[in-house]
Amino acid sequence: MFTQYKGVASIFKAYWTTYGGLSALLCSPYLHFAVLLLALTPRAWTGWGCDGLECTQWWEQSISVLPNLLGFTLGGFAIFIGFGDEKFRALLAEDDEHSSVNAYVALCSTFVHFILIQALALIVAIVAKSWWFYTPLLDSIRSWLPFLNGVGGAFGYGLFLYAITSVLAATMHIFRIAKMYALFQAQSQKATNVNAPDEPK
Repeated sequence: MFTQYKGVASIFKAYWTTYGGLSALLCSPYLHFAVLLLALTPRAWTGWGCDGLECTQWWEQSISVLPNLLGFTLGGFAIFIGFGDEKFRALLAEDDEHSSVNAYVALCSTFVHFILIQALALIVAIVAKSWWFYTPLLDSIRSWLPFLNGVGGAFGYGLFLYAITSVLAATMHIFRIAKMYALFQAQSQKATNVNAPDEPK
């Protein structure tokens, strides 16, 4: 049993290292965009101004939207895996003398990151929804609950927004792959023309 947990920890560590670790996450423009959106949407995750108005909790939005986003990203990953011909994929998988990670694994780790963020955001939303009930066990800290709910809402809704912005990132990575393939094809065609024998006059 522990061997299986060790294997899971090992593959997650490999993904995190390949992705770039904490520095890559904190420097991501898509994370910065999600934080900006979070600052612009406090009513969505705090419930401010909802007295007497019909308001849905933030997790309802997450649960209704995230499965479709997750499906889109998985579809994009499938496109990446099957994109191009064998020569192009072999070229991406070649060792890079300037990096310990080749282009193929680096791009895969990026898609894995997007998928994990979306799955984590969905899990957090489901757990938050299941915890939304009254219990007298929390009476001793009831005065703190609005603050704790706000912190939890910022975290959960922030993950949801990052999941949305990560779809933009996945889309741009597909476009990047398309540009790489177009360059590869152009270079292959050029090499073919150079090596082709001259036609008899």
